[in-house]
Amino acid sequence: MLARVWDVVKVTLAVSALIAAALVSADKLDRQRTQPVVGAALIEPVTTGAIGPDARR
Repeated sequence: MLARVWDVVKVTLAVSALIAAALVSADKLDRQRTQPVVGAALIEPVTTGAIGPDARR
């Protein structure tokens, strides 16, 4: 019984470590990306997904 509990603990720790590594990696990639251009929403709303004031009519 104790061996089965230990196996569950090991699997839980391994999955937690994989999730933590993925989150750290994603955060690192997000910090490396350049900042978006301020006027990008005005120039190309399709790229940013922005909806202009004329689209509400």
